[in-house]
Amino acid sequence: MGSLVAKLLLPTISSLVFLPTISIAAKRRFHMEAMVYFFTMFFVAIYHACDGPGLSVLCFMRYDILEYFSIYGTALSIWVSLMGKQESLSVLNMLQYLWVGVLGTGLIGVCVTLVSLQKMKEKRGLYPDKSVYTQQIGPGFCFGALALMLRFFFEEWDYTYVHSFYHCALAMSFVLLLPKVNKKAGNAGNPAKLDCSTLCCCV
Repeated sequence: MGSLVAKLLLPTISSLVFLPTISIAAKRRFHMEAMVYFFTMFFVAIYHACDGPGLSVLCFMRYDILEYFSIYGTALSIWVSLMGKQESLSVLNMLQYLWVGVLGTGLIGVCVTLVSLQKMKEKRGLYPDKSVYTQQIGPGFCFGALALMLRFFFEEWDYTYVHSFYHCALAMSFVLLLPKVNKKAGNAGNPAKLDCSTLCCCV
């Protein structure tokens, strides 16, 4: 019986993998991104808690509203992680925040790609640098693709375990896609490293 309860609670507990993501974003001075990740973690955890045994007391909103906010937060987290690589896109940012709940990230994500391609054309080289693609963007997209595959193709295998791994892959994707330094935050010093204190949320 105890193992069954633990299995049912796993999707709720696994949502806490966003805590290191929040810590890393805050330590790198991406405070807005950290707030978005916290928003996502909170509503994902409450949404899954409503499915868990004996946790219905946590359901302070209707189930479908909690589901909407968890999906909205996830989409917004994907967006702010991708936008961290861009500069001077505040208008596009604001449009996305207003329309992400209606259009999702896909359509406006195409706009980000077009802006990057335009900057590559102006620079006549890679934008951002090659190391960013090999160390962050490439692995980040791989974890993102893994998360999407787990979410949409493999959940029927065993929902609790697969969905929990989906949370982990998604959180890892956000960490990798987030730049090492927030250039807009002024002189932030050396880039924040992924050390034990950061991963344990000691910001």
